[in-house]
Amino acid sequence: MADDPDEEKRWEIAKLDSGRAVPEGPMKRLLRIAAVAHLLLSSGFSDAYAADPYDGNWTGSATSTGGRCRPARVTLSVEGRVVTGQARFEGDAPNIHGTVLEDGALGATIGFQHLTGKFTQDEFEGTFKSSDCVWKMLLKRTK
Repeated sequence: MADDPDEEKRWEIAKLDSGRAVPEGPMKRLLRIAAVAHLLLSSGFSDAYAADPYDGNWTGSATSTGGRCRPARVTLSVEGRVVTGQARFEGDAPNIHGTVLEDGALGATIGFQHLTGKFTQDEFEGTFKSSDCVWKMLLKRTK
């Protein structure tokens, strides 16, 4: 080992608790490099991951053109393409389940009614019908 300076460079010395010097081989060095690379890459990618453009919480109201239909308080949560939420009417609070497409179009159900609409930046506008009321939903992203 002393005759070959390149071989000597490839071997690093690690000290054990006993104080003895033990050579560190190429395999151990490779594992250490892989561990450091993994840490660097995983921390960089978690910061670089961009959330879907409509992710977040959305709140607002649904109002109807019909005089007897009271307004509702609406909350939605969007994560990726999955949309969940609730509309709180006087005496009823149906759940909302749906899917948002890449262009922001939403297809969902509110209770047993069909809900359609579109996300645009930090706003959502949608419509649904129940009984003799046509509802217009306006929401804003809160986070």
